[in-house]
Amino acid sequence: MSNYWPEQNFDAGKFHLQLHPYLAAPENVFAPDAALQYGGDFKTRFARAAPQNSEIGLIQLIFPQTAVFPHTQIRQWNVDKRDPTVGQQPMRNCLYSEPGVFIGAHSQYYAGQPTRHLSPTECWLIDTPREFNNRFVNGRFEGDTTTKFANYVVDMPSGKVFDQGMVWGYHVVQNSKKPNEFEPVVVAPKESRLRENNEHLDAIARFLRITRDQVKSYIA
Repeated sequence: MSNYWPEQNFDAGKFHLQLHPYLAAPENVFAPDAALQYGGDFKTRFARAAPQNSEIGLIQLIFPQTAVFPHTQIRQWNVDKRDPTVGQQPMRNCLYSEPGVFIGAHSQYYAGQPTRHLSPTECWLIDTPREFNNRFVNGRFEGDTTTKFANYVVDMPSGKVFDQGMVWGYHVVQNSKKPNEFEPVVVAPKESRLRENNEHLDAIARFLRITRDQVKSYIA
């Protein structure tokens, strides 16, 4: 039986999210080594309404329950990337992934595809997060699986970031009557304004080691 749940598609402004939720529940929630694996394979896309000349790319912020990178702060917003490259323009430094990186064979839907695409007309990213949680007490799952993502667009030539973005997330619930059954719950994407979201601003500022006001100065 596949651990993937049915594909879901969402639109939020000029963003589109294609999501394949992933959930691997333990066979026996009462076993000492019971653990829950959850996440998804997804593609986030931003498309302009008309052809443009300047290349664009995506930033991804993540609110995780486990540390993705050494600098990751759990249960807080983080830039979903490794440490920034010294000397690179700030907002371009926040772009998701790196050139020439491809999705591994673990993904049923995106294996072999590049993790990101930049172009003047549209940009996209592909992510396949997996998290583990073993917080089981007498068969009841007491862990927190709340995971959230946010995306913003960077104009490559200017290094400016668009104010309007998208935020969404998911979590896992356990069936109260059948404790061995679990279900992923997706929180549908909605629009987000970077200038008005201090948590997102602070995540970028912390990653780049600059101030919140300096981040705001790069918002188009």
